[in-house]
Amino acid sequence: MRHRRGIGLAPPDRHAVEIEKATLATLPEWFITYARCRACRRQMFIDRWDIARRYGQNLSLASLAKRLQCQGCGNRSGNLLLLQMLPRD
Repeated sequence: MRHRRGIGLAPPDRHAVEIEKATLATLPEWFITYARCRACRRQMFIDRWDIARRYGQNLSLASLAKRLQCQGCGNRSGNLLLLQMLPRD
C-alpha cells in the first residue's frame, strides 16, 4: 500500500512485532513491556534491559511470557506480556 505522498505503509494485517519470533535484542527501543496477571488484574512495568542483563539478549518474548509470576497473588499461569509503543515526537 502506498501513501499519496510516496510513503510505503505496511499492510493492515501485519504487526510491528511478531511475538513468537521476537527476542529482547530484536525488540525496537521504542517499545516498553508490561506484565498483567490474569487472576488479580495487577499490571506492572518490566525493565527489559534488566531482564536482558540477567537472562541474555536472545531470550524470546514468548518464553519470557511463560516465566511471569504475579508479585501480588503469586499466580504463574496465563499471565500476559504486553507491549506498548512510546509516542514518537
